Amino acid sequence: MQHPLQPEGEQETGFDPLHNLNRNLSCGGSLDSSTLSESTFLSYRKEWDDLFLNSNYLTRIRQAGINGRLRSSRFRSVCWKLYLEVLPEDKSQWINKTKELRSQYEKIKETHITNPRKAAGQQDLVVNNPLSLDEGSLWNKFFQDNELRGMIKQDVMRTFPEMRYFQEEDVRTKLTDILFCYARENEQLLYKQGMHELLAPIVFVLHCDHQAFQHASETAHPSEEMMSLLNPMFQEHDAYAMFSQLMETAEPWFSSFQREGKEEMLTSMPFARPQDLGPSVAIVTKVNRIQDQLVKKHDVELHMHVNRLEIAPQIYGIRWVRLLFGREFPLQDLLVVWDALFADSITLDLVDYVFVAMLLYIRDALIASNFQTCLGLLMHYPPIGDIHTLLRKALFLRDPKNNPRPANYQFQQNLDYYKTRGADLVNSTRDNDRNNHTLFAKTAPLNINKVSSSLLSFGRKLITHSQSQHQPLLKSESMPVYLSQGEGWEHIHTLNLTASGSGDEYVARASQQEHRGRSGGWYKGLW
Repeated sequence: MQHPLQPEGEQETGFDPLHNLNRNLSCGGSLDSSTLSESTFLSYRKEWDDLFLNSNYLTRIRQAGINGRLRSSRFRSVCWKLYLEVLPEDKSQWINKTKELRSQYEKIKETHITNPRKAAGQQDLVVNNPLSLDEGSLWNKFFQDNELRGMIKQDVMRTFPEMRYFQEEDVRTKLTDILFCYARENEQLLYKQGMHELLAPIVFVLHCDHQAFQHASETAHPSEEMMSLLNPMFQEHDAYAMFSQLMETAEPWFSSFQREGKEEMLTSMPFARPQDLGPSVAIVTKVNRIQDQLVKKHDVELHMHVNRLEIAPQIYGIRWVRLLFGREFPLQDLLVVWDALFADSITLDLVDYVFVAMLLYIRDALIASNFQTCLGLLMHYPPIGDIHTLLRKALFLRDPKNNPRPANYQFQQNLDYYKTRGADLVNSTRDNDRNNHTLFAKTAPLNINKVSSSLLSFGRKLITHSQSQHQPLLKSESMPVYLSQGEGWEHIHTLNLTASGSGDEYVARASQQEHRGRSGGWYKGLW
C-alpha cells in the first residue's frame, strides 16, 4: 500500500549538497568555468570562516545545529566531530588529534583483521592449522571472525536499500570493517543489530563533505586544516572515531549489562547466551520513564489512552531510541534531527523530548484510534512536513522558559493507511500464533491486546526468580514475555518484533522457543 504522502514511484535518495551544482554543470551552465570554480571556493572558504573562525565558534555552531542551519552545510562532519568530542575545542590541536585517531584505527584494524595464511610460517603448525580447536590458533580466531563478519554483513546489505551509495561494495566493506573492529574492541558488547543504522548516516555525511571538499579544491589551495580534516582517504578512520564516540552514550541502550561502578552484572534471564538476552535495563527503564512520566506530564489524556489500550512503550520506543529515530524520518530530515541531538549534548538528553514531541504530533490521531491503528501509527511513523517544528516542540517541552512555544502542528492525514498497517501487524501475530499452536499445542496463545498484563506478570515472576538467585534486576512494567501455566524456564512464549525481509517493516510475532537452544531472544528486532 502506497504511503499517503509519498508520490507515485518516488524513492528516498538522501541529501547531497552538491546535487544542484552537479545538475547545473551537466546541463551546460552559462557561467565561465574558471569564474564558477573561483566563486565556489570563495563560498566554501567563507562558510568555513563563518563556522570556525570566531573565538566562541563552538557555541555558535551548537546553536546552528540546534536551529537546523546545517542542512546544506559542507562542513557538517566537522561540526559533528566537535559535538561528539572527537575533535578538541582548541583548533590548534585539530591536526594532531586527527592524525592520532587515524593511527589508532590503523593499529586496531591491523590487530583484528588478520589472515592466518600470511602468518603460517611464523607459527607452530600443530596449533596453527585449519583443523585446530586451540584457543590460540589463528585459524580458530579466523573462523570465529568470519562468523561475526557474516552477521554484520547481513545487516549492512540491508542498510538504506533505496540509496545507491549504500549499494556500492566499497561502502559496504567499510561499514563491515568498522563494525567488526568496534565489536572486537568491545568484546563485552560485541555487535548488536541496529548499530549499522547508527554508523551509516555518519559515513554518508563524511562522504558528502569529502565530495564538496574535492570539488572546491580543484582550482584553489585549501588550508592545512581543511586538507587534514576532510581527506577522503581517511573516511573509514574518521567514521570509526565518530561512531565510537557516539556509542559511548548509546552503548547502555544496546548492552544487556547493568553497570554499577566498575562492576557489570547480568540483568536478563539466567543461563541465556549473549545473543538471546533481552533489552538492557537501561533502554527498558528509559522508554518506560518517557511514556509513564514525560508523556503523562505533558498530555494526561494521551497517556491514559495508550495505557487503556495497553500499548507497551518497548513495542515502538526501543527502536526509536536505539536508532535515534533512524527509521522514522527520511535521511534528509534525520540528519537535521541528529544535528540537534549532537549539538545539544553528547549525552543525547534531547532524545527523550523528541520522543515526546513525536507522540504529541500524532496525539489526535492516536486518541481517535483503536489498538490496531495506533500500532500502525507508532510502528510506521507518519511523515512530517517541517522537521524544524518538531525540534522546536522538543526544546519547548524541555525548557519552556527559554524556548518560544511553537505553533500547534498536528498530523491530519487519512488514517486508513495506518489502520491497514496495524491490522497487518496484528494478523501476522495471529498467523504465527496459530502456527506455533500447531507445533506446541500445550502453549496458551498470546493475545496481543493483553500484552502489557502478561508482560507485567512475567516481570514479577522474573524479579522473584532473580531475587532468589541473588541477582539484581530492575522491574519493567512491560517486559514482553509470558509464561504459560506449568511452564518453567525451558519454554517461553514471547512477543518478537523483528525486521521483515523488506528491511523496513516490523512484524509483531508470537514465537515459541526453547530458551537454551535457539538464538534470537525475546527482544531481537525491537531496535
